[in-house]
Amino acid sequence: MTDSSLHFDRRKLLKAAALTPFAGLALSGCGAKPADSAAANKTVTVTSYGGSYNDQLTQTILDPFSKQSGIQTTLLANTSLAALKAQVQSGDVQWDLVEITAPEYETAVAEGLLEPFDYDIISDKGLPGYAKAEYGIKYLSFLFVMAWDQKAIPDAQAPKDWAQFFDQGKYDTKRSVYNQLSDSSVLEAALLADGVPFDRIYPLDVDRALRVLGHHPGKDRLLYHAANQEPIQQLTSGEVSLSTSFNNRINAARNDGAKLNFSAENAVLAGDYFVVPKGAKNKEAAFKLMNFMSNDAEAGAAFDTVTNLTLANTAALSKLPKEVADTLPTSPRLADKILVRDDKWWSENLKKTEQQFKLWQAS
Repeated sequence: MTDSSLHFDRRKLLKAAALTPFAGLALSGCGAKPADSAAANKTVTVTSYGGSYNDQLTQTILDPFSKQSGIQTTLLANTSLAALKAQVQSGDVQWDLVEITAPEYETAVAEGLLEPFDYDIISDKGLPGYAKAEYGIKYLSFLFVMAWDQKAIPDAQAPKDWAQFFDQGKYDTKRSVYNQLSDSSVLEAALLADGVPFDRIYPLDVDRALRVLGHHPGKDRLLYHAANQEPIQQLTSGEVSLSTSFNNRINAARNDGAKLNFSAENAVLAGDYFVVPKGAKNKEAAFKLMNFMSNDAEAGAAFDTVTNLTLANTAALSKLPKEVADTLPTSPRLADKILVRDDKWWSENLKKTEQQFKLWQAS
């Protein structure tokens, strides 16, 4: 997984496969074969979001887990609730551990797509209270942020808030934003830009948010991205100078030498779950991996340090130096400066809001 050429080939495959309604299934067939019954629970197939994040997950969690347990891992980049659902409903489950967003978690639970987590295998000792759930673990927290190309916008001239970010008079550039809402907080950003305070963002006034985007910066000034690495490419290539992104993606690009930056202030705090699809062939191995991820302090601290994400592993936090802990999304220094995403509102309103967003995009 650390071979960059493999990632490139996989991204090309993803792009081609995305043209079919069962893209996730098609790709999973290319990336991993069904586990042989004799080898069950000697392997675990994990799906996540790809790019630098998959490299970091492999380096800090998966490889140390394999070394300790003897269980081999395969990490794919084509995570998708739609593909998870198709696998469960067809009875041909290829994945063992799947990363999905918080609203998708609630949907998957409601539709009976998941295995209950076995907390006899997974110790909850290291789990913070918010993370433990019946059918999954909210295993990390991240920040949805405004990012910029430092070559075009020096830090001293960078946007201080979402109003400045969307201000077409201040920045004559297109803004790249995610084309889906499950993991994106662009509507919250629009309302913040319109002066709505943190404590009145929810329930979201979707019509108002879309009106704001339509006027500032304007629909013709929005460029959409469909994958987490895409805004990095758009920013570094000069296609745009401003983009929404996630704090770990910008940090990873900076570590690779990209002249990008972001602001953690006015960011939106959110999180993802790991779940096990109903009928997964290696669910015991998946639970063992979750136990390692949730309780191994050294691996957790390495993950937090490399990604600048907060892993649901309280023992890891005690290993971190203050200068690292202060950069994490859950740092107390950010408590009054960021919006916490309302997972419950999104789980109840995701489908209709995404439909409204797509109709607005197409109008």
